[in-house]
Amino acid sequence: GIAIRWQSPDGRLLEVSNADLHHHSDVTAYYLRRMGVGIGSRVFMYDMETVFEYATVLTALNKLCATPVFDLRKQPVERCNELQAYAVVCNCLSDIIPIIDADIDKFTTLEIKISVGYPYPQNWFDLHTGTRLARPFRPADNLPKNYTSFIVYDKQPILYDETYPIGATGNTVLDRFLGAIRHGSVFEIRQ
Repeated sequence: GIAIRWQSPDGRLLEVSNADLHHHSDVTAYYLRRMGVGIGSRVFMYDMETVFEYATVLTALNKLCATPVFDLRKQPVERCNELQAYAVVCNCLSDIIPIIDADIDKFTTLEIKISVGYPYPQNWFDLHTGTRLARPFRPADNLPKNYTSFIVYDKQPILYDETYPIGATGNTVLDRFLGAIRHGSVFEIRQ
């Protein structure tokens, strides 16, 4: 069946099957693990809500028991340092990229910068290049049963603890995605 229905900025409609989502999230999880993302790694995601890779990266992070962080105020230096971010994943068109690049020396724990889409910025890893070289993904044997499944950071960080596999019950974009995946319904991404 269809897992995701994504409408591109130019109006193209892409329907992604459950099998394709499983495959793309597996190769993404393999790539992220090779880049050092693991259990409990905090990965900030910026401006990903309108791209197909939003679903694959979230699903991949769930498979790794890593923690996606959504910084609603877009203050990457302060917040990445406070929450000890390991990686940042950004839409290539994000206005956060030049901010991160200008202040890269101020990050205390950030190891990896990954861009999604073309053109990818200088000194950033390209998600698509990395996943092209991926091998079959096998989950780790030591995955925890309970972990922080995601963090939403507005005024203060709100940690959502979850039992593996992830689930959510609100009405945010993330909640709707996770609910659709959990219930086998179609998740729609629109500009």
